[in-house]
Amino acid sequence: MAERSMSPATAHDEYDSRTETAGHTTAFKLRKQYRPDGAASDNANKSAARQDDGLVNSQTYAAQSRHLRQGSGQTRPLDLDYRHPLENWLDRDFVRRLLRFISRSRRGRKTIIEEVLETYGNPRAPRAPRLLYWPLHKFIDRMRGSVSLETFRTRISEHASTVRGLVATARSVAEFGLTVPQRFSAPLFSVWNFTNRCNLRCQHCYQDADRDGLANELTLPEKLELVDQMAAQYVPMIAFAGGEPTISPDLLPVLRRCQRHGIHTSVATHGGTMTPRLAGEIAAAGARYVEISLDSVHPAKHDAFRGQPGMWHRTVRGMRCVVQQPGLRLGVAMCVHQGNFDEIEDMLQFAVDIGASCVAHFNFIPVGRGLEMADRDLTPRQREQLLRVFNTWMQSGRIGVISTAPQLGRVCLSEAPVEGRLSCSHAGSGGGAKAKAVAKYLGGCGAGRTYVCIEPNGDITPCVYMPQRILGNIRRRRFIDIFRHNEFSELLCDRGKLTGHCEVCRFKNYCGGCRARADSYFGAVNAADPGCLFNEKHWNAVLVQRAATKTRSADDVTPACPGEDELGPIIRLYDGTRTHAGPVPTGPLRA
Repeated sequence: MAERSMSPATAHDEYDSRTETAGHTTAFKLRKQYRPDGAASDNANKSAARQDDGLVNSQTYAAQSRHLRQGSGQTRPLDLDYRHPLENWLDRDFVRRLLRFISRSRRGRKTIIEEVLETYGNPRAPRAPRLLYWPLHKFIDRMRGSVSLETFRTRISEHASTVRGLVATARSVAEFGLTVPQRFSAPLFSVWNFTNRCNLRCQHCYQDADRDGLANELTLPEKLELVDQMAAQYVPMIAFAGGEPTISPDLLPVLRRCQRHGIHTSVATHGGTMTPRLAGEIAAAGARYVEISLDSVHPAKHDAFRGQPGMWHRTVRGMRCVVQQPGLRLGVAMCVHQGNFDEIEDMLQFAVDIGASCVAHFNFIPVGRGLEMADRDLTPRQREQLLRVFNTWMQSGRIGVISTAPQLGRVCLSEAPVEGRLSCSHAGSGGGAKAKAVAKYLGGCGAGRTYVCIEPNGDITPCVYMPQRILGNIRRRRFIDIFRHNEFSELLCDRGKLTGHCEVCRFKNYCGGCRARADSYFGAVNAADPGCLFNEKHWNAVLVQRAATKTRSADDVTPACPGEDELGPIIRLYDGTRTHAGPVPTGPLRA
């Protein structure tokens, strides 16, 4: 692969980053327009109490969420400016210099961070490094608090991808300092659309996947080289998606290369190709999490959405293959829209019944073939209700919940107990004060900042839902050069450049709005996220424009939502009717 060194000062026209809709996509066929640059806000009112964007503003929302329940029954004001003691340490110049020193690469040796964690509390480690790193070990003693040594070693010291993430984070703080949101010298995870081939034709497919794939997809040697490049930058996680990644003969070799580097891997699939044998091979290749998509608890609805009869039963059978495979965890993924909004509670219970470790909520975004079903998107009030349901289940501990809707972080902050769980990013959650501190820097939309998408042809984009924003291609530039030097970085990393209520939101540090949703609706990376309650007026403008360009049939009307007078303190929780389709299928499995 050709290498080309670039500095941050390189002119934009020298980048290979661009805004472009590929010829095979629905956006190209519909002549969807996207602006190359984001216009600055022209609203002179910079108060979070302004009413310009929604019927509810973030100032009022925060004030009405000021009391959070604790296990003791006490209440505490909602403190959005909370500062953890560790932040005071990390914000000092000498600590940044120390982080730079202990996270730097050393020829033929691990970083000092890796050696410190490897020897911490490890009686089998040689005596010399234990003595050498004694001061840093004492610092860890102080920082881990009530966490036992055994737990710390299991979850951090002996967890290779976590150690990689700590190295990447240390390098980022050393280079940029503490920034809100945190800027990173390398992404913390990548979602890899491994192939454009798929044996289904789902209505909402963001990838416009097809049976034939793309003619210019990366070869296996190019894929392995890309893994090596990401490993050299200490990228800790790669999620393999598609198309359908399990039909690619390259998946297992690439998983094994990631395993060799200690990169955490997961596989997202429709589940129809999963067998006990494949589940075992995926586990042996190092993957620990398989996410399988299910659109409805009703077989007929799922099959219609996926375009193939019998798919629901094949998908559920694939889920059971994963659950029964030692070493693999199952995630049930659901893209929520008008057609399945009333099944949320049932899907959560279904996931518990089948033995999943978490439910992954995918925020419907009109991109790919989803552009042709944009009128089935949720309203801001429905999304608010949805996220409150997810938060309730998350706090119950019955099952984990992750969401691509960055507003979940805000809902957790306002609804969860002080010591409860908080969504820290698209990929995970944590509990207590430390999680709140992490969420302030890591949380919210991470497009092009904490994560990137790798397309089948080697294009790097900020997010799977932003295929039109191409940061670069790995056949022209190295992975890290593309991530660090492209024309979209400033818009994606600086929330001061946002518009709509996103620019003044009290929860901006924990959310920032979904950049892909803003781009899909308004053709601008920094536009208002119309999926949020605080931007409801922008959503209404979308509906007006849609009504002006399309005559909607009587059976294609968005379900009624609560009126403004029914919002209560903020908005009344949706009380859905349970529609569970029955028990999880059982029976023998065959390879």
